[in-house]
Amino acid sequence: MPFDPGIVDKNILPGSGVVDYKLQRLHFLKSIESGEIDRSEACEIHPELLRVARSVAPPSGRTCPLCADGKLRIVAYVFGPRLGGGGKCVVSDEELQRLAKRSGDFVSYEVEVCPTCCWNHLIRRYPLD
Repeated sequence: MPFDPGIVDKNILPGSGVVDYKLQRLHFLKSIESGEIDRSEACEIHPELLRVARSVAPPSGRTCPLCADGKLRIVAYVFGPRLGGGGKCVVSDEELQRLAKRSGDFVSYEVEVCPTCCWNHLIRRYPLD
C-alpha cells in the first residue's frame, strides 16, 4: 500500500489530533497472511520513498513484519503552506521543530519502510503545533 501524498488535504480538519494507523496495519498484515491480499501489493513503493528510506531516514529499531530481515526506517513528510504538492521530507527533529514554528497549518505523516523488501505503511499523522 504505497503512500500517496494526494490523500493529504482531503480529510484533515484544522485542530485534528494524532491519528495512529496501528490497527489498519495489523489488519493489512493479517490479510496478507490469510492470502486475501497479495504480498506484492504490500511492497509497492514510490521510488522517492525508497530512496529516502535507504539514504537518510532514521531506523525505527524494529524488523520488517514481512521479510523479517530488513530493519524498518521511518520516513516523515510534512505538508502545508508553501511546501509544494509533494510536501517536505523531514530527516531530523530539528527540522521538524523549525517547520512547526512557521505560520500555517502543517501536518506530518510518518511511514515505516523496509529498504530490503520495500514494505511500507503509513503509521501515523499529526498536526505540527
